[in-house]
Amino acid sequence: MTTSRKYWVVSPNVDNKNRTVSEWIQASVRWQAAFMGWHPDDQDHKLGPKFAHEIRPGDLILIARRYRKEPQIVGFGIVVEEFKTHLRGFEPPQSFGSLRQLDPFVPMSHPPKHPPFINDALNHTASLRQLHPENNHVHKELCDWMERKLAISNAAAPKEYLQEITSRVQLRSLPNDAQLEYQVRTLRSVKQAIKKEADLVIRYRQWLERQDRELQIFKSDGIQCDSYEQTRKNLIEAKCSAKREYIRMAVGQLLDYAFQAKHDLGNCHKAILLPEKPDAAILEWLKSLEISAIWEENSVFLDNLDGQFT
Repeated sequence: MTTSRKYWVVSPNVDNKNRTVSEWIQASVRWQAAFMGWHPDDQDHKLGPKFAHEIRPGDLILIARRYRKEPQIVGFGIVVEEFKTHLRGFEPPQSFGSLRQLDPFVPMSHPPKHPPFINDALNHTASLRQLHPENNHVHKELCDWMERKLAISNAAAPKEYLQEITSRVQLRSLPNDAQLEYQVRTLRSVKQAIKKEADLVIRYRQWLERQDRELQIFKSDGIQCDSYEQTRKNLIEAKCSAKREYIRMAVGQLLDYAFQAKHDLGNCHKAILLPEKPDAAILEWLKSLEISAIWEENSVFLDNLDGQFT
């Protein structure tokens, strides 16, 4: 690593209230930004001025914290501008002091199994902390890893393969063309729905690949689910619209897939992948069925299960 940039860890717990952490995490991913609760001129809380003035464009910020003795990571990226106190169109969950926008930004909703040193580097609870790769080998490994991740293109296509889990259930890599199953009334509508869903799944797959995660196709006894993430046991059905009639169809499909796969895969997390966030009433209904929602918002993916799917 040959760079003069500084490396920082910023907590996603912006206002020191755990009940709003999930909202701040979504804000960081949606707006590609790190947030600080203390104000830039707050002399009683030095972290506010430090976040606003000592962090410089070109520095790297990791949004993460230690929570219940485990690392919680949101993502990391390069600071691109001086600090801001607001963003056009952004409605914060609570009041805050300032923010730093990050570009490029790599979302990472769960700490990866590798590298293991990320657990050691996050062994703290401060809202803001500087990493010192120049004299700490754990910090250096973490900083080198983040630099590599930022440099890797997320557009590389995955290797094609077929993996047999049991004699009945198979997982294989996702297609790059429009081969996702959907049924509507007319041939033209079928083609349009297939194309929209396929494109949505491909963008979602690329989003996960940036986090070293992999989607596959789930098949069992002649039925096929759009996506399955084996490491997290996420079973996902894509739909081209967030309207209730599309979601009702996805619910039936997911319940059927989960039932068919239970013997071989165990209990799976179930979610519907959508091009936009569904209405609150639909989210409440899905929650009662233990089904989550994943939606795309300005080229980022969010979910309502604390990052389980994103």
